[in-house]
Amino acid sequence: MRDDISQEAQTALARVRHQKARERLRRDGGESLPAMQRRIQALAAERSIPPADYRKLMYKRVSTRDVMVFGKKYRVNFDWLLCGDLKGLHGMTHGARAEPPTRLPTKDFVALYSLLPLEQKQMITAFLKELVDRKGKPDGGDVA
Repeated sequence: MRDDISQEAQTALARVRHQKARERLRRDGGESLPAMQRRIQALAAERSIPPADYRKLMYKRVSTRDVMVFGKKYRVNFDWLLCGDLKGLHGMTHGARAEPPTRLPTKDFVALYSLLPLEQKQMITAFLKELVDRKGKPDGGDVA
């Protein structure tokens, strides 16, 4: 039967299901401030987040900026944090497990580095020192 429905109709049906799920969350209080604060406290307990990092989110009036800073710092899905959307929670938990921890290819790096001429080695060393120096500064912490 799915073959009979156009892609546009499938998208519209999915949108309706999503809206109904959001409405259920809203009706059940999932978007309320106390519900959001319970999610934050549960996450903080699970991840051992210090109270100082989520204190501003426990006020009666929470600023959007504070929510965004917290969400980005701890890689929290905003749909789950603000609305209680379980797809967001699923993405946070399974997405984190799906990505293997990145390991530096030290042996490969050393082997390739040893093949370079002295001038290029000096350039790479200077670049790495600059990256390390920038990491300690507030605007350079996200060096990848």
